[in-house]
Amino acid sequence: MERCPTCGVTGPGATICEGYCSPACWPSAQAEAAARKAAEAARKTEATHRDRTKRKRRVRSSRFATLNAFVDATLAELTGAETKVWLTLFRDTKAEGTARTGQADIARRAGLTVRGVQKAIQKLKAKGLLEVVRRGRLNQGPSCYRLRAVKS
Repeated sequence: MERCPTCGVTGPGATICEGYCSPACWPSAQAEAAARKAAEAARKTEATHRDRTKRKRRVRSSRFATLNAFVDATLAELTGAETKVWLTLFRDTKAEGTARTGQADIARRAGLTVRGVQKAIQKLKAKGLLEVVRRGRLNQGPSCYRLRAVKS
């Protein structure tokens, strides 16, 4: 009984095309199909990587624009504590635009007291550079802040 070496089909018509059951089973056709699949997979991977890279660039560029606006238009009007608190919160800001950090953590990283951080937050709120989205509470997590680079 004849048998196709590629797909294993057996029967009288299994080797009618150059020893294979059909032209699709020829080694050259199999190689071409594999190459097409590999090229398609590479194209999809490339497109996904490109989209991800564009999103990262967009986020980075908007963050730099915010930082530049802060330095250019606002920095001269702030005290050292206010600047440290704003920059610490800016560093903690996530993609959705909020920073979720406790005041004790801000104080530790900025080299301030907790009371100094509280005063700086109040002054930044009064100047329109900071919005408290959610106040933190004991056993309920830290506060959530939204920053602005210039006065609103």
